[in-house]
Amino acid sequence: MTRPPGSSASDRANRPDELLDLVDEHDRVIGTVGKRETETDPRLVHREVAILIHRGGELLWQLRSAAKGVMPSTWDLACAGHVGAGEVPAAAAQRELREELGLDVALVALERRLVRQPSETYFAYVFAGAAPEGVEPVIDPDEVAAVEWCDEAGYRKWLDGGRNLAPVAREFSEAYWAGRWSILA
Repeated sequence: MTRPPGSSASDRANRPDELLDLVDEHDRVIGTVGKRETETDPRLVHREVAILIHRGGELLWQLRSAAKGVMPSTWDLACAGHVGAGEVPAAAAQRELREELGLDVALVALERRLVRQPSETYFAYVFAGAAPEGVEPVIDPDEVAAVEWCDEAGYRKWLDGGRNLAPVAREFSEAYWAGRWSILA
């Protein structure tokens, strides 16, 4: 990623000037809105992507950078991010994978779901991709502090140990291990 001169890690991780499509309750575009505004006003519905990267029964998890404005230092799915204004979710998913993890993986669309959080509301477009043998993510440290592979038994240990996991990531990973999407390799 090219780092603009004088930009802070927080600005690079959070992209405060990014524009998103503002959508209605039926996911129809009704305007544009600044990303920063969507993070604090649940009335501003927008689109995000969530990407599960799997190999066998394991999922790739990322520790979000401490510079992130939303859920810093929280374990999340392999990759997640906002869909830019005028961007289609599949293209946003591929862009986010390249930016955060340096990966170019074929993705399958799994579902679209309305997610309501206390501070924001968004349509989550969920994708999954199988990691090629031997692939190693190349993380962007402004976005990602660490990555780990984890199977369902390891995930249960994380829960028992109190690991800080993103609530939506928990939902989606549990759906994956329950076989809801039939994507296990």
